[in-house]
Amino acid sequence: MEDTMGKESTRIKLIRAFAQLLVENGYQAATTSKTAKLAGANEGSIFRIFKNKRGLLQALIDQCMQDINSLQYKDIEKMTIEECLQKTAQKYQAFMIKHQALVVVGVKESLELREVGEAIEEVSTHFKKVIEKILLEKAESGCLSKKINPKIQANNFVWLNFGYFITNKRFKYTKAKTVEDQEDKVLKEHVLEYLKGII
Repeated sequence: MEDTMGKESTRIKLIRAFAQLLVENGYQAATTSKTAKLAGANEGSIFRIFKNKRGLLQALIDQCMQDINSLQYKDIEKMTIEECLQKTAQKYQAFMIKHQALVVVGVKESLELREVGEAIEEVSTHFKKVIEKILLEKAESGCLSKKINPKIQANNFVWLNFGYFITNKRFKYTKAKTVEDQEDKVLKEHVLEYLKGII
């Protein structure tokens, strides 16, 4: 039992260290030796647990895919369209912050690392389906204009949120570090402007 717990602890430390290096330096510079040093582990542990650096990357992708359902929002019928979109946007930003290592690598190196690009695309597709479901349900209940195209508007909402995340990440558009502690006024304003075009 102790060996299993120790191995799991080392595994988590290595994944976190690798994710940090990906954000700071990119995939090529995030070497196994740097990862092991940052994690306070032996480089041999990487090869034993993950086989190689690609295995570390796959572990990050697996975590991302396991968390993808957190983007879903329940009880849509009990909330206003504004509440639905605001809360879903916040969930998306929290998800992207948690998995920013993959997002950063996906933006910079998706051609070389196709599995990362595919994972980010899957997240985008899932989020779009969530938004499309919200728009369809609210349109049927008469909360939205019947002239809107739910698929196109879902795409627009995804682009708004992804663009906001990338801008915030690159240019530090807001000072707060997490969605939870910022009551993100900028994001809320963007969502409100989006709503004006579909109500």
